[in-house]
Amino acid sequence: MAVDRSRIRVKAFAVLLHPDGTRHAVSRMSTTEHPTLHRPLGGSVELGEPALDAAVREIREELDATLVEPRLLGVLENVFTIDGELGHEVVFVHLGHLAEADAVPDEGRPFTDGDVPGWVEWRPIAGDPEVPLFPTGLQEMLEEHLARGRAARGT
Repeated sequence: MAVDRSRIRVKAFAVLLHPDGTRHAVSRMSTTEHPTLHRPLGGSVELGEPALDAAVREIREELDATLVEPRLLGVLENVFTIDGELGHEVVFVHLGHLAEADAVPDEGRPFTDGDVPGWVEWRPIAGDPEVPLFPTGLQEMLEEHLARGRAARGT
Protein backbone atom coordinates (compact mmCIF):
# COMPACT_ATOMS: atom_id res chain seq x y z
CA MET A 1 0.00 0.00 0.00
CA ALA A 2 1.51 3.34 -1.07
CA VAL A 3 1.51 6.12 1.52
CA ASP A 4 0.67 9.66 0.44
CA ARG A 5 3.54 11.72 1.84
CA SER A 6 2.41 14.97 0.16
CA ARG A 7 0.78 16.18 3.38
CA ILE A 8 1.41 16.23 7.12
CA ARG A 9 -0.05 13.15 8.77
CA VAL A 10 -1.41 12.92 12.32
CA LYS A 11 -0.44 9.69 14.10
CA ALA A 12 -1.21 8.07 17.44
CA PHE A 13 1.34 5.64 18.85
CA ALA A 14 1.36 3.56 22.01
CA VAL A 15 4.43 2.84 24.10
CA LEU A 16 3.36 -0.57 25.43
CA LEU A 17 5.15 -1.38 28.67
CA HIS A 18 6.15 -4.97 29.45
CA PRO A 19 4.91 -6.24 32.84
CA ASP A 20 8.52 -6.23 34.11
CA GLY A 21 8.72 -2.46 33.45
CA THR A 22 12.09 -2.62 31.67
CA ARG A 23 10.93 -3.06 28.06
CA HIS A 24 8.35 -1.79 25.62
CA ALA A 25 6.84 -3.33 22.48
CA VAL A 26 8.02 -1.97 19.13
CA SER A 27 7.62 -2.73 15.49
CA ARG A 28 10.90 -3.75 13.83
CA MET A 29 11.19 -2.19 10.39
CA SER A 30 13.76 -1.42 7.72
CA THR A 31 14.13 1.44 5.27
CA THR A 32 16.71 2.50 2.73
CA GLU A 33 18.16 4.87 5.34
CA HIS A 34 18.09 2.41 8.26
CA PRO A 35 18.48 -1.36 7.72
CA THR A 36 16.85 -1.90 11.13
CA LEU A 37 14.80 0.52 13.20
CA HIS A 38 12.17 0.42 15.91
CA ARG A 39 8.91 2.32 16.05
CA PRO A 40 6.00 2.06 18.51
CA LEU A 41 2.80 0.46 17.32
CA GLY A 42 -0.01 2.68 16.19
CA GLY A 43 -0.98 4.59 13.10
CA SER A 44 -3.00 7.35 11.52
CA VAL A 45 -5.71 9.28 13.32
CA GLU A 46 -8.90 9.24 11.29
CA LEU A 47 -10.94 12.39 10.63
CA GLY A 48 -13.00 13.20 13.73
CA GLU A 49 -11.25 10.57 15.87
CA PRO A 50 -9.46 11.66 19.06
CA ALA A 51 -5.80 10.57 19.14
CA LEU A 52 -6.33 8.43 22.26
CA ASP A 53 -9.16 6.54 20.55
CA ALA A 54 -6.91 6.03 17.51
CA ALA A 55 -4.16 4.53 19.69
CA VAL A 56 -6.64 2.11 21.30
CA ARG A 57 -8.08 1.17 17.88
CA GLU A 58 -4.66 0.66 16.29
CA ILE A 59 -3.49 -1.68 19.08
CA ARG A 60 -6.71 -3.68 18.76
CA GLU A 61 -6.27 -3.91 14.96
CA GLU A 62 -2.54 -4.68 14.98
CA LEU A 63 -2.25 -7.01 17.98
CA ASP A 64 -5.87 -8.04 18.63
CA ALA A 65 -5.21 -6.75 22.15
CA THR A 66 -6.51 -4.12 24.55
CA LEU A 67 -4.55 -0.98 25.45
CA VAL A 68 -5.01 -0.48 29.21
CA GLU A 69 -4.64 2.73 31.23
CA PRO A 70 -3.36 4.80 28.31
CA ARG A 71 -2.18 8.31 29.07
CA LEU A 72 -0.61 10.94 26.88
CA LEU A 73 3.16 10.92 27.27
CA GLY A 74 3.72 13.78 24.82
CA VAL A 75 3.48 15.04 21.26
CA LEU A 76 6.35 14.97 18.75
CA GLU A 77 6.74 16.60 15.37
CA ASN A 78 8.61 14.24 13.08
CA VAL A 79 10.14 15.43 9.80
CA PHE A 80 12.07 12.62 8.16
CA THR A 81 13.20 10.88 4.99
CA ILE A 82 11.99 7.34 4.37
CA ASP A 83 13.07 5.38 1.32
CA GLY A 84 14.21 8.65 -0.23
CA GLU A 85 10.89 10.49 0.29
CA LEU A 86 10.16 13.38 2.64
CA GLY A 87 7.69 12.61 5.41
CA HIS A 88 6.13 14.86 8.05
CA GLU A 89 4.05 13.67 11.01
CA VAL A 90 2.60 15.05 14.22
CA VAL A 91 2.67 12.12 16.64
CA PHE A 92 0.62 11.73 19.82
CA VAL A 93 2.54 9.29 22.03
CA HIS A 94 0.51 7.39 24.63
CA LEU A 95 1.91 5.21 27.40
CA GLY A 96 0.07 2.11 28.57
CA HIS A 97 0.17 -1.66 28.74
CA LEU A 98 -1.68 -4.61 27.28
CA ALA A 99 -4.56 -6.32 29.08
CA GLU A 100 -3.48 -9.58 27.44
CA ALA A 101 -0.04 -10.28 28.94
CA ASP A 102 0.73 -12.88 26.26
CA ALA A 103 -0.20 -10.66 23.28
CA VAL A 104 3.52 -10.16 22.59
CA PRO A 105 5.64 -13.16 23.61
CA ASP A 106 9.21 -12.61 24.81
CA GLU A 107 10.55 -13.81 21.44
CA GLY A 108 8.27 -11.40 19.51
CA ARG A 109 5.72 -12.29 16.85
CA PRO A 110 4.38 -11.29 13.45
CA PHE A 111 1.48 -8.87 13.13
CA THR A 112 -0.30 -7.05 10.32
CA ASP A 113 -0.69 -3.33 9.89
CA GLY A 114 -3.59 -3.19 7.45
CA ASP A 115 -2.31 -5.47 4.71
CA VAL A 116 1.38 -4.91 5.53
CA PRO A 117 3.11 -7.69 7.49
CA GLY A 118 5.29 -6.63 10.41
CA TRP A 119 7.19 -7.94 13.42
CA VAL A 120 6.65 -6.81 17.02
CA GLU A 121 9.33 -7.36 19.66
CA TRP A 122 10.47 -6.01 23.02
CA ARG A 123 13.01 -3.17 23.26
CA PRO A 124 14.78 -2.08 26.45
CA ILE A 125 13.28 1.19 27.71
CA ALA A 126 16.84 2.37 28.33
CA GLY A 127 17.43 2.09 24.58
CA ASP A 128 19.48 0.04 22.15
CA PRO A 129 22.50 1.83 20.64
CA GLU A 130 22.46 -0.54 17.66
CA VAL A 131 18.84 0.13 16.62
CA PRO A 132 17.41 3.66 16.44
CA LEU A 133 13.96 4.40 17.84
CA PHE A 134 11.65 6.62 15.82
CA PRO A 135 10.07 9.10 15.82
CA THR A 136 13.06 11.25 16.69
CA GLY A 137 12.80 12.45 20.27
CA LEU A 138 10.89 9.42 21.56
CA GLN A 139 13.90 7.85 23.33
CA GLU A 140 14.55 11.15 25.15
CA MET A 141 10.84 11.39 26.03
CA LEU A 142 10.98 7.89 27.57
CA GLU A 143 14.17 8.69 29.49
CA GLU A 144 12.58 11.87 30.92
CA HIS A 145 9.51 9.86 31.94
CA LEU A 146 11.71 7.28 33.69
CA ALA A 147 13.73 9.99 35.46
CA ARG A 148 10.53 11.64 36.73
CA GLY A 149 9.31 8.28 38.01
CA ARG A 150 12.59 7.62 39.83
CA ALA A 151 12.53 11.13 41.34
CA ALA A 152 8.94 10.65 42.54
CA ARG A 153 9.96 7.36 44.21
CA GLY A 154 13.12 8.92 45.67
CA THR A 155 15.42 6.43 43.93
